[in-house]
Amino acid sequence: MKPSSAGESAVDLFESRLIRGGTRLIADLTEFFRDYRVDDTTFTIYARGSTRNKGFLLSRFFAWTVLPNYSVSLFCVDEGTALLTTEKVRKGVDTVTRITKDEDLKWAWLVFFSNRDLPPPIVSFISRFDKKELGLAAASTSSRQVVLSANQVGRSIGRQLKLGKAIGSRNTWKN
Repeated sequence: MKPSSAGESAVDLFESRLIRGGTRLIADLTEFFRDYRVDDTTFTIYARGSTRNKGFLLSRFFAWTVLPNYSVSLFCVDEGTALLTTEKVRKGVDTVTRITKDEDLKWAWLVFFSNRDLPPPIVSFISRFDKKELGLAAASTSSRQVVLSANQVGRSIGRQLKLGKAIGSRNTWKN
């Protein structure tokens, strides 16, 4: 990943924003794992949490009485300078879908980081992805391009997780 002024990669910057509560409006991610391996897929970041956040007094009361308590997860894959292919994305989607079912998650985010420009087949695949329980995104640190899936969970990657800020992008390409 292209380092920021502090020497952090985009993945590190993204993770630090998540740890500091960057998802509080939509989910409270409480457990973070680095280099989490499932079969032959390694996720650079794997985070788990729930949709019921832990605010202060009134917020906490509201959360416990009104909001549902769904289990959710975030998965990040750092491809570095390797070419991001549709096969790799499909394999990641299949792995996350299986984990989602095994761990009884309501929904999950899957984010791919790449140091190369995103190939047109990847942009097309991700922007047309519509599985409702999985939000999909890809971010290029070289071109500052961010592509989000068209579903609600995918669009939340741009709005709530602020993926574009982690790579220094002001533009988000979506369906």
